[in-house]
Amino acid sequence: MIKLISSKAACLLCKEDDEESFELYKYAIYILISAIFHIITVILLGIFFNMPIESIVFYCSFIAIRKFAGGYHAKNSTRCYLFSIVSSIIILCSIALINSINSCVVMIMLTVIELFCVVLIFMISPLDTENNPLNSNEKKVYRKNACIISIGVFLLSLLFIVLNLKGVGVSLGIGIVMSVFVLIIRKIEMVFGDKYV
Repeated sequence: MIKLISSKAACLLCKEDDEESFELYKYAIYILISAIFHIITVILLGIFFNMPIESIVFYCSFIAIRKFAGGYHAKNSTRCYLFSIVSSIIILCSIALINSINSCVVMIMLTVIELFCVVLIFMISPLDTENNPLNSNEKKVYRKNACIISIGVFLLSLLFIVLNLKGVGVSLGIGIVMSVFVLIIRKIEMVFGDKYV
């Protein structure tokens, strides 16, 4: 459905005989509509779980890191959407569980896991895809940006936890963890092929 809407919108925006511009517009509109659709879904799930702020904070931290670190991409938009819904539900349940436990040990464990994930981002990002290969210069820039953003998100997570805004801090931290999860899935896919993912 999104592909059909993208095609119709691209037809309105470019000349009939300009096939190159049409494909570019169609792709850009497709990406924009998909992003809006994902954001709306995340917000609706957040409202359903009574965690709208946490869902938005998680999504923003995850997307900020993923933009430069890369990671797993589903083969089609339906699989991508289903993966997003299932992972968002699991993540929101995890955030709620961690927030419900009032323990310094749990917060220390989460901080250690976050720090370990930041180190993994340093080590294995960026991971490109067949559809979006990166040259060596782009890889250097993407790695630097992924590292800076993940450190920033980690420090913000600590700050919010110290300021007793645990829900926001945990959501930021889970964004880092999820970024590493999709990196690991992509790494497995690169090593063994897509039969295991």
